[in-house]
Amino acid sequence: MADRELHLLSAFLAMEPIDSLIGLARECGGGSVTEGVQRFIWDHCITKFAGKLHAPYVRRFLKKLIAEVELNRGDVIDELYEHYVHFMSTLKENDLEKDNARIFSLSCLELSSCLESRTLIVQLQCSLNMLEGDTGCSVWPSSLLLSECILSFPELFSNKSCFEVGSGVGLVGICLAHVKASKVNLTDGDLSTLANMKLNMELNHVHVETDTSEITEDPNMVKCIHLPWESVSEKELGNYKPDIILGADVIHDPVCLPHLVRVLNLLLNHANPYPDLCNGNHPGFSWGSNCSDAKVNGTVRSNASNGEESDASLVKRTYNGTANVGLKKHPMALIASVIRNVDTFNKFLVLLDEANLTIEDLTESLRPLNFLSYMKSYDRSTIHLFSISCRPNRQSQSPLFNHRLHFQLQRYQQRFHALNTLSLRIPVTVSEFLKSDPIPLIKFTMAELKTQGEVEVEPIHLWATPRSLSTSLMYSFAQRDDIEVLDEPLYATFLRVTGFDRPYREEVLSQMESDGNKVVNEIILGPGRKKYRFCKHIAKQRVPGLPSDLMNKGKHLILTRNPLDILPSFGKVVPPSLVELGFADLVSIYSELSQLGRPPLVIDAAELQEDAEGTLRGLCEDLDIPFQSTMLKWEAGPKQYDGIWAPWWYESVHKSTYFQPSKKYPTPFPFPLYDVLEQSLPFYNFLRRHMRQTSCLLKSGLPDPKLPVPENKKLLAWVGDEIVPRESAKVSVFDSVVQGGDSVWEGLRVYQGTIFKLEEHLDRLFDSAKALAFSNVPTRQEVKEAIFRTLIRNGMFDNSHIRLSLTRGKKVTSGMSPAFNLYGCTLIVLAEWKPPVYDNTKGITLVTATTRRNSPNNLDSKIHHNNLLNNILAKIEGNNASADDAIMLDKDGYVSETNATNIFLVKRGRVLTPHADYCLPGVTRATVMDLVVQEKFPLQERNISLSEFHTADEVWTTGTMGELSPVVKIDGRLVGDGKVGPVTRRLQNAYKQLTEEFGVPIPTTDSS
Repeated sequence: MADRELHLLSAFLAMEPIDSLIGLARECGGGSVTEGVQRFIWDHCITKFAGKLHAPYVRRFLKKLIAEVELNRGDVIDELYEHYVHFMSTLKENDLEKDNARIFSLSCLELSSCLESRTLIVQLQCSLNMLEGDTGCSVWPSSLLLSECILSFPELFSNKSCFEVGSGVGLVGICLAHVKASKVNLTDGDLSTLANMKLNMELNHVHVETDTSEITEDPNMVKCIHLPWESVSEKELGNYKPDIILGADVIHDPVCLPHLVRVLNLLLNHANPYPDLCNGNHPGFSWGSNCSDAKVNGTVRSNASNGEESDASLVKRTYNGTANVGLKKHPMALIASVIRNVDTFNKFLVLLDEANLTIEDLTESLRPLNFLSYMKSYDRSTIHLFSISCRPNRQSQSPLFNHRLHFQLQRYQQRFHALNTLSLRIPVTVSEFLKSDPIPLIKFTMAELKTQGEVEVEPIHLWATPRSLSTSLMYSFAQRDDIEVLDEPLYATFLRVTGFDRPYREEVLSQMESDGNKVVNEIILGPGRKKYRFCKHIAKQRVPGLPSDLMNKGKHLILTRNPLDILPSFGKVVPPSLVELGFADLVSIYSELSQLGRPPLVIDAAELQEDAEGTLRGLCEDLDIPFQSTMLKWEAGPKQYDGIWAPWWYESVHKSTYFQPSKKYPTPFPFPLYDVLEQSLPFYNFLRRHMRQTSCLLKSGLPDPKLPVPENKKLLAWVGDEIVPRESAKVSVFDSVVQGGDSVWEGLRVYQGTIFKLEEHLDRLFDSAKALAFSNVPTRQEVKEAIFRTLIRNGMFDNSHIRLSLTRGKKVTSGMSPAFNLYGCTLIVLAEWKPPVYDNTKGITLVTATTRRNSPNNLDSKIHHNNLLNNILAKIEGNNASADDAIMLDKDGYVSETNATNIFLVKRGRVLTPHADYCLPGVTRATVMDLVVQEKFPLQERNISLSEFHTADEVWTTGTMGELSPVVKIDGRLVGDGKVGPVTRRLQNAYKQLTEEFGVPIPTTDSS
């Protein structure tokens, strides 16, 4: 098996990020995933380890592998297809709790003949959070470095008593047992982690010592100890006298640091019975190093300051990778850590000094062999290796000041160099500069900066998706005389933090600054020679942990593009995915800036293609900078400010000299990327809704209309089986309500925490659905729950209206036939803040429409259907006459109802209403009829002519939306005296009282 194939297999077993696996697979195939590589993956990865790995991880890997091959028009072998289909059809939710083991192959390929002590296969059970996001080793790099140290220098640890704090999965302990440490104590403060650690010992045939274990000479025996730092006693720690204390990534939580230092201090002092004689006869040891080479976080540190003698070249690499080690006779701690926060690390140094402990940086002098070269996500450059020991009492001056000073000076040195790269002219050397003032860079005034040729720069941050004309926009801004540009300054930080694979990864990491703090503070926000700095960022490169000033300072704009236009060309360098496109990151950036009170400008790439000058002028106006006509053109070819990645991405833009209009007809969409398109579009549409109102893409030019109730701008609606925001409350174009108005509906009102006449409305809803032969209808209780949940989510417990719709559902293809409806019904619950829609105090006016009400011969109005064109045509006539509603007559000329409500009249104390032959027998109509009888008015249903309404004493309409609404004028004729009549008032009061006393209560959290 060749080295590349071995790397691929090892990375697969270690569950490296899937992008890294795909990159290794390409390397094995000489640039593409050939059938031979696929066969290797099937034979040596999938088949050989079937059932032993995390199933969802294997499924995701197969999905990306197949997409990679198909994207490059290769042939996928049948076995991979079939196995992926098997996963898709059989993998259940509870499978997520199984098979969460990772296998690490620790073997050094640098050695011509690898010693047995330096080859180790480790299988680890780890928590699900390490598996769900393809995290690779990014969550535990320090443990990997310690493990490599142990295997690189076995003579340092063999026959030594070792004690690890914060052991996690137990990888370090397994390596210690492998090199035959005399005693291995692994500790952790979390009981579940401890249980998992013991399981890992068993998986790797390492025996765990218990209180009942028989005394044995087994060198693989380890002890797993529950040891919370904050509560462990001095007496408990006194039982252990380790020669070596180990810890990986334990310097991270400022709250825990005092407890950690206390534990280290007690262990180091208990293990050393002669603390005043650190060079005495206690059988411990420590690492020495050439004092001139020792560093703290990369800065020079001299051991002369702490009074100890220097053992030159105590650790030397020989030709075969072994080490000569100088021993000292006192215990030491070996801590591997990524320094994520300088303040936290400085606090750790302060605590060590107060505990009379010293620290040395062994990162350069104790460099281990590369046992994990296949792990692309494992970045050794971020990890420091420190030794900690007791300070001799004869030392009169603490070296801590020197540590902290050098640590800070190093930061200023780097800042100095960064400024020099921007042509800052300072006529002194770095050493002279620092000697004259340890922190002069912070003290520069604007006047001093200007005299050096540098000024404070205001950044303009462009956040974009890939392939969105962001490079063209950068070229455009680079033509201005007041702007300097940066091409993706956060790229190296992104690659370091995420471990993503790129063809140019190593080149970027070696040539660009990857420390996010330095990039932001010294490069993006540092001084420059022009007034503005245009920073082109790809949204996904904004990784966690960057300084807040990145978002708080400067101007921000977002450039987006329809994924339909991005995806056809995106996969030439990187396999497309939602993460790679970064639409979700763009939305996150928009939201964060909006919360800061600084909502960014949003423009679409199509605007630049359709009207470049107009878009750039509007953009400059919004950015409050003058437009310059030079922005419209640039020279063809590569630019000196292009990123290292330009040869892979910028081929087409290098041929351009201006924003080229889009082609009239698009290219065919690559349907293997359909899933990515479906995932991306909601984010793109969100951003598009927030585009500049002057965008040339908003062709209608209509302003946002004012809502009758402004509070309804933000509401939640039930659609199908979920609650979604207003702008996302949509149904499929294949839904029957779209295809043919094939739906039934009800209107409901909410009064003081109850839904009025809910059961009666549901009766009619289900009757209507049955009359239309709907199938797969939700149950009555399911409809109720949807109503309750929607109201509760919106906080609507009064003065609200519900439009409840039930469509026949989505069709498998467009067409009229209900046989195409195979998905079941679609339920829609639209709840709004809505007072009665008519003026129930002064009354409304009606006109008579020429449009006749549907006859039961055509479409029975007792089916409460959504096909309302008959009513809408009448409503148009009412609108044209400036009336509130329109009266509709039946085929014989009798009054049926209005376009939206039932209708009543009063004549000489008698109440009359039309037969419900042509009209809907409304729930509110029936309620008011009961109230008429209750109030002891004579009631009659009969055919009523239009002239009877013209001459009535009183008229009102009834409906859920408007309740009981007085009519004061019909066809220009006053009803009665043109005022609300006494019968109407009396019934309005009775109706109001009824709504206050009756209704189905909306459940509350307490009642659930």
